[in-house]
Amino acid sequence: MKKLILIVVTMFMAVGVEARTVRDFFASEPNNIFMLLPLTTRLDLLDYYDNDQIVQAKNNMGEGTQLITVEDNYLHVRMSSSKTVQMLMVPTKKDTLIAVIETFEVPIKDSKVSFFDSKWYPLVNKHFKMPELGDFVRKGVDKKHSEQLLGEIPFALIDLTFEGKDHTKLVARHGLQKFLTKEEYAPLDKILVPSLTYDLNGVQWKLTK
Repeated sequence: MKKLILIVVTMFMAVGVEARTVRDFFASEPNNIFMLLPLTTRLDLLDYYDNDQIVQAKNNMGEGTQLITVEDNYLHVRMSSSKTVQMLMVPTKKDTLIAVIETFEVPIKDSKVSFFDSKWYPLVNKHFKMPELGDFVRKGVDKKHSEQLLGEIPFALIDLTFEGKDHTKLVARHGLQKFLTKEEYAPLDKILVPSLTYDLNGVQWKLTK
């Protein structure tokens, strides 16, 4: 069994640039994103999904992990009750860009995004600028007024998701309405848009105007 696993791992590592679908990258990821999922568990999850079985596989922490969506270029997996991961493949002229969104739900959703090449080498982020709360301010709102209101917020929690027909739209949402009381959020609701949408242009996500 160990010999078989070693052969499979070697095959996935060997394909490198030749990997064709997000499945290949899900299996070959070197335990930085999916450290709680050994290769056998990842392959089991793909098998369950292909057979329309709503089955959770135990990760290394004993928690249930389940694939939510698997397409040629996109994968969404619930790692545990408090974390999800989305992967998106973006073909380029020379390689494949892999964008990964990790979202933590503790309990308000907060995301981070990372980028890798087809060999899973981390890339310097020149692809997406994480928004700040000030980016959600509606056009025409007085700057001093918005800065005063936002200055009272201790920290920002931003939820990121890949959306759209091909999952290449990146949508950012702040979670203030869930973090604050109804009374506290009321004045902010008047000055903030609930979400920002970024369109993929080449290998960069740019704010939709």
